[in-house]
Amino acid sequence: MMLRKVKSLLIKLVGGANAATVLIAILTGYSSCFDAETSPLLSCSGLAFPAFMIINALFLLFWLFFWWRGAIIPLLGFLLCYFPLRDFCPINLPSNPPDDAIQLLSMNVMQFKNEMPADSVDALHTIIRYLDMAKPDIACFQEVPPQRYKWEQLGGKGRYIEDVDNNSGNVLLMVSRFLIIGKERIPYESLGNLSAAFHLLIDSDTVTVVSNHFQSFNLSEEERSEVGKIISGRGNRDPRSEGNRLLISKVVATTRYRAPQIKAVTHYIDSLLSRGRSVIVCGDFNETPVSFSHRQMEKRLTDCYSSTATGPGFTFERNGMHFRIDHIFCSPDWTPYNCQVVDRLHASDHYPLRCRLKKRSKR
Repeated sequence: MMLRKVKSLLIKLVGGANAATVLIAILTGYSSCFDAETSPLLSCSGLAFPAFMIINALFLLFWLFFWWRGAIIPLLGFLLCYFPLRDFCPINLPSNPPDDAIQLLSMNVMQFKNEMPADSVDALHTIIRYLDMAKPDIACFQEVPPQRYKWEQLGGKGRYIEDVDNNSGNVLLMVSRFLIIGKERIPYESLGNLSAAFHLLIDSDTVTVVSNHFQSFNLSEEERSEVGKIISGRGNRDPRSEGNRLLISKVVATTRYRAPQIKAVTHYIDSLLSRGRSVIVCGDFNETPVSFSHRQMEKRLTDCYSSTATGPGFTFERNGMHFRIDHIFCSPDWTPYNCQVVDRLHASDHYPLRCRLKKRSKR
C-alpha cells in the first residue's frame, strides 16, 4: 500500500513537472509571434526552446520505462510544438536536384581573420580554393573587409563581382556567373550592419538576391564562453546572478535593435513580391530558426533549409554554442533542393550554407 502511494505521488510530481515543461516549450517555441521591437524579452526566449524539447524527450523516456500511460504528456508536447520543432530540426527525404538547378552559397567570412592551422593557407585562400572546387553559381559573402585587393581575388574568369558597403568597414560581396545588372543598399539604422539587393539576369529574367548581415549579439569571448558553459550545464544557470542578468540584458537589447532591420528588409521584399518579382534572401541573420526574423521571412518566402534538409544544421559553433543563424529563403517561383551546411570548411566562425534552386517554368 505504501509503495503504491509513493508511486502515485511520484507520478503526480513528475507529471506536473512535465506539463510545466511543455507549457514553457510552447511559450518559447512560439515566441517568434511576439514583435521583437516591443516585446524583445519574450521574442528572444526562443533561444531556450531546444533545451525544453530535450527535457521533454527525457520525460518521454522516463514515462516509457516507468508508467507508459504518462507518455501522453510529452507526446502531446511534441505535437503542440510541431511547427517550431520542424523549423529547428527538420526531417526531409533526400531528393536529387535537376541538372539545370543553380547553386547558391552564403557565408559570413569574418573579415578573413579566422585562425587557421599552421600547415594551412590563410582563410581567404582557403575560401578561394573552396569556390574553385564547389563552383557555386551565386556566392554571397557577409562581413567582408574593405580592402578591395583581398576580395577581388574571389572573382575570376566567368565570374561577375559586386559589393555594397556601409563606409564603416563592413562589405557585402556577391560573386556570380550571372550578369549583375544592378545593386542597392536597403536603408536602416546601424553602424556596423547592412543589407543589400543585387539584381541578376538569369535566363532573361531579373532575380533579386538580398544579402544580409543583421545585428550580432556583440558578446565578448569571455561572455560567449560563459553562454557555452550555461548551455552545456557547466555554468551558473541562475538568471538572478549578476553575470547572467548582464548577458540577458545584452541579448534583449540586441533583439530589440535588430527588429527594425528585419522590418526594413521585409518591407523591401513585400514591394518586390507585390510586383511579381523573383526573390532569394540569404545571409547572417544572427537569429535561430525559432525567432522573430525567421518567422517574418517564412511568412513571405520558403525556408530552403527546413524544407529540404534533415537535422539542426548548425552554421555557428564556437565556445560550446551551436546555432543555425545563417539562412536561405526563396520566393514561390523557386524550388529548393539539398540545402546543407558545409561544416568541413573551417575558414570562419561561420560555416557556409549552400542550396540548389530550380526556377519554375512560367505558364
